[in-house]
Amino acid sequence: MPEHAATMHKTLATPRLGLLGDSFIYAGPNIQADVCRHSVTLACALSQQPLSIHAAGRCWQGHLLVIRPFLKRTVDTGSAPVALIDLEPSHPRYNTFSCQAPEASVTALDAARFAGLLACVQGFAQQRLSGPQLRAAVCLHVADVADSIGPEVPVSSPVLQMMAAVRMDPASDLGMLSRRVGLPARRASQLFVSALGLTVRQYALAEKIRRAAMFLGSSRPLTDIAQLCGFADSAHLAKVWQRCYGMCPSTFFGGRLAPHNGNLDLAWRQQVSLAGSLANRWESGAAD
Repeated sequence: MPEHAATMHKTLATPRLGLLGDSFIYAGPNIQADVCRHSVTLACALSQQPLSIHAAGRCWQGHLLVIRPFLKRTVDTGSAPVALIDLEPSHPRYNTFSCQAPEASVTALDAARFAGLLACVQGFAQQRLSGPQLRAAVCLHVADVADSIGPEVPVSSPVLQMMAAVRMDPASDLGMLSRRVGLPARRASQLFVSALGLTVRQYALAEKIRRAAMFLGSSRPLTDIAQLCGFADSAHLAKVWQRCYGMCPSTFFGGRLAPHNGNLDLAWRQQVSLAGSLANRWESGAAD
């Protein structure tokens, strides 16, 4: 085993998670899981061993893979460490990936071209990169990857308004949102799906998951977190979390991940709330 790989294995004896507001970064010793989640995932190998993604009867391998949302897949890194960057639907470049042609379920990228991204996740895994510097680095490198996939596609004002409303209240339904933007429900739904590649209901569930993740390190009971984030109960939260991340919530919420342990980075605390950002973007667009 190469020296850097051996060091990485030792460093990642326990997982590390960074909360960046509209994205997450996770580094762990290895992953073998069946998952299906709403986020765009950038999967990065942290050793010389490539990753393997199995989905729809196909297998993709590489050191840097981009995975579309809602793709049911099996992730297998063997015994090798891995880092995952998940872009939430609220991320400004989410639709660059989510609105690709259906055949682009998984895209293998040139690891040499995006060596900066791999260095970034290595730095996070080894606890050399954290806080605002981590958030800035991830933002920069994700934008670089997104530009290689396709151009940035602006989101219309009605969709931005609906996104902001759901962020403030995930219980908002399509009827409420369509009235807010002054459009028929069917037209509002079409605009939303066309812009982001997912439905209002899927976006609302993603927001509930994002809210739940913000309680990591809080030591609050799972029942309280489920109630505060709009889930029916803790069993509902556990079911959704297991489907999305392939691990039970206790792995994340059971106290193993905490800032004082050095394996939970709360970079999102330095980030302006997306609701405010969306409102500002909408007001700017309306003024143009």
